[in-house]
Amino acid sequence: MTVPESKLRQEYQTGTPSLLRAINERSLLEYLRGHGPTSRAQLARATGLSKPTVSQALAGLEDARLVRAVGQSISSKGGRVAILYEPNPDAGYVVGVDVGRGWVRAAIANLAGRIIARNDKPNDAQSASALVALISHLARDVVAQAGMSWSQVVHAVIGTPGVFDEQSKRVLFSSNLPEWGRHGLVTELQVAFGLSLSVENDANLAALGERSYGWGSSASTFVYIWIGTGVGMGIVINGALYRGARGAAGEIGFLPFGWDDVVGNPGTSVRTI
Repeated sequence: MTVPESKLRQEYQTGTPSLLRAINERSLLEYLRGHGPTSRAQLARATGLSKPTVSQALAGLEDARLVRAVGQSISSKGGRVAILYEPNPDAGYVVGVDVGRGWVRAAIANLAGRIIARNDKPNDAQSASALVALISHLARDVVAQAGMSWSQVVHAVIGTPGVFDEQSKRVLFSSNLPEWGRHGLVTELQVAFGLSLSVENDANLAALGERSYGWGSSASTFVYIWIGTGVGMGIVINGALYRGARGAAGEIGFLPFGWDDVVGNPGTSVRTI
């Protein structure tokens, strides 16, 4: 259940210990994810938290297996040995599934993004329910292939053609997948997977991957063109994914084709997606 923002603000202002502890732990974890192994003293300087607060937050993160001690550092001036901490990449595992008209591909990775196992299967499903069963079985197979249990998976992401509409919980513009845009599909996926699950446009996910591991890592703003059964585009602006007003900013396959058609017809209007 989501806690209302007003309640969070009230708890923060009144100093509710559990909330403050969670905020501190999250701050340290986010810093560690973006930097190399770091000592308590370095974390205190970087976050502005006191050393006792940092120690308490690190203890909580260690208990949850989200961070781990990775080594020691000795100051060039001598003195005490400092323990270095980093995020624990094996605190949980994530499954990604790419759903295409011809193929379905699944992979399992740790929290550092290292792929441990992957598998591909032809997409021979003739209905949405059959496709849900196919991707669910493929995801479980790839987890077993990695020598892990399904209970170790903390989240799954489904990459799909089309646009996931958060309000209606439907996948729109996915006509190449039979029945994929019908009501109740996302609920069926959540029941089949039985864990935290996200549905996202495949081109958007490819752009995020490019931002983290490809040429996009050296550019804060770029577009990624995805050519498959259809044509899509992922847009990254200032390091963040841009979806547009209705979530369809990258659906260039649905834009009017041909500049002459637009210019030559005064009555033609370009619709914002």
